[in-house]
Amino acid sequence: MKILTCIIIAYFGLSSADTIPELAEKLNGLKFVKLLDDVGLTDMLSGSGPFTVFVPTDNAFDALADDVFNKMTKDKEMLKSVLLFHILSWKIYTKELNNEKRIPTLNNNMKVRINLYNKKIVIDGSKVLLADQNSTNGVIHVIDKVLVPLPSQNMLQYLASNGEFYKFIHSFVKVKLERKLIDGPFTLFAPTDAAFEHFPPYLLIKLVSDDKKLSDTLNYHLVKGTLYTAGLTNGMVLPTVEGRSLNITMNPDKLVVSDCKITTADISVVNGVIHVIDTVLLPPVVG
Repeated sequence: MKILTCIIIAYFGLSSADTIPELAEKLNGLKFVKLLDDVGLTDMLSGSGPFTVFVPTDNAFDALADDVFNKMTKDKEMLKSVLLFHILSWKIYTKELNNEKRIPTLNNNMKVRINLYNKKIVIDGSKVLLADQNSTNGVIHVIDKVLVPLPSQNMLQYLASNGEFYKFIHSFVKVKLERKLIDGPFTLFAPTDAAFEHFPPYLLIKLVSDDKKLSDTLNYHLVKGTLYTAGLTNGMVLPTVEGRSLNITMNPDKLVVSDCKITTADISVVNGVIHVIDTVLLPPVVG
């Protein structure tokens, strides 16, 4: 009988007599529940439901940069929109999730992205630490990061609005590849304007005067599918849209893609994920 009970819990998740907020508090989500109280969402999540809630741990909130946390908590409408992005209006278990599935949330149907990397379940870049925890009115999946900022733009829109990627975007437009920054899903390794300034002048001239080589170089920055850092492993080989591959090196203090350091990782966009790099990636045939 004990063996059967363990099997049932493992498959369907832990059952609880608590509502979503009550269970979240017991699952190291005290700060999440406190913020729900601050914007008046606790009563809703104590109602009949059913709901699915991705609950960041207290440690996840502690890991937020101070300016991000302060901006979010001082603007109640922003905070409410962030919290609603963690909530679905029906019950969904991990066995129902598929890689690259995008699911509408209570934040005006803005969609959260699901990725499956071997045995890892990842929600918009955040790893699921504890899945399928049943409450009386839904299910909780505990995650290791707060889902912020919200993925409201595609790659092209994000790069254009950021202001640090003018040269990279201009290169895509020059060879009429900007559509790839709208389609997807893709993983994009995006060099900043500063990265282009360190580019050898003779190679830059070589690229801008040859549309084929420029196209190859840009496609060398794109990988099909959404690969957050949670899905990357040391020594991993990533086939690019250009056809050649990139190599991942993971050290305790840095993440490197083919000798280029990733300076900002896991920027969620509606058509994939962006990792900012400090150097332009150059396919061997061009260099």
